[in-house]
Amino acid sequence: MGLLERSDAYWRFAGQCTQCGHCTKACDSLVKADMTLGDIAHALLEAERTADSADELRKNIAMNGQLVQAVRGCFFCTQCKNTCFAHNDVCDLIYNARVDFQNLGLIPRDTWSSVLVDEEWDIFTAYRAIHGIGFADLTRHVDTDYAPAETGFDVAFFPGCSLAAYAPQLTREIFETIEGFGDSVTMLDSCCGSSLRSAGFFDRAETLCDKNVQELVQSGAKKLICVCPGCANDMRKAIIRCAADIEVISLPQYLLSKGFVPKNALPDTPLCISKSCQDRDGTYLEQTCELLGVDPSTPTIFHGCCGAGGAVSAFDPDRQAHQADEKLSFAPEGSTVVTMCPTCTYTYAFRLMSAPRNLTNKHYAELLFESQIDWEMNFYQLNSMWYGEYGQWLAEVFA
Repeated sequence: MGLLERSDAYWRFAGQCTQCGHCTKACDSLVKADMTLGDIAHALLEAERTADSADELRKNIAMNGQLVQAVRGCFFCTQCKNTCFAHNDVCDLIYNARVDFQNLGLIPRDTWSSVLVDEEWDIFTAYRAIHGIGFADLTRHVDTDYAPAETGFDVAFFPGCSLAAYAPQLTREIFETIEGFGDSVTMLDSCCGSSLRSAGFFDRAETLCDKNVQELVQSGAKKLICVCPGCANDMRKAIIRCAADIEVISLPQYLLSKGFVPKNALPDTPLCISKSCQDRDGTYLEQTCELLGVDPSTPTIFHGCCGAGGAVSAFDPDRQAHQADEKLSFAPEGSTVVTMCPTCTYTYAFRLMSAPRNLTNKHYAELLFESQIDWEMNFYQLNSMWYGEYGQWLAEVFA
């Protein structure tokens, strides 16, 4: 093995890229870096070729501002892939590049120490512990203080780390609704590991998802209901990798199959449906529109990332804000922006509080269920826990 652990991926891209430039035109990060996907692969290989040690390789890459911008500034939105005639998978290239960046110490620890979601403490578990949020009574396939582990469940519910932390009442209401349909249900209280991949811990992300699959197999559940399209994508890959007999379905798909009627009337404002970049084929968007009784031709915000993808905020926070502003700019004045992904909801909520405008921001589940997300309280609690009695502990945990 050479100095770059993932050099095979770069050779593959170097051979496949025709340098047509379509990907560069489709991506602000590549425009800013003035590179194609093939250029990124060539630059990494050239940095390795001219280095005699890891230290020299690290310096070669760090001095190439265009390369650092292209790798660290990627949202993983796949807009570049959508324009590639060869259908090159940019996520594969950049994920591999970030593995090597991580190995070389080119991604500062303070940008990822709080999102190591395969460890005991991350920003989500710390938030939940400090504010008394827990679901031990719903994770019925593991031993808890409430009851011994059970098995033979019909379905497992996977709310994802954002929804479970910032919308516990909504999470419980969804669980209770699933249970109300007569299905025996348990909750998979874990994460899909997307933040690990963004930080360059690709193998750890896969290991976490594989562990999730092992839990599902032990629970006996044959269906996994996912709120977020990103979680669904990652868990499908893990289920295939582990050769498990489990079907992943979206929450809207499950509710449609049960004849669910939304508990809330639609807002009086115009709806602006935001397609998640993780919703590659638009399935979540279509199923949500059908569930809400909304015409699929309802104006949608353009399909780029909300700004949360790829941990770009840790590298270039201004660009994250710009991306969120750009996407929100497509929403008509006075409309309600409806998101498919809870992280998108979080990102827009934060941006609307930072730069207020005449828009309302909702996750699709808020239009289906009575419980609503109180973002003002969430952001207050997120901020205050760093300065209260737990501040020193958090600083030490994430140092």
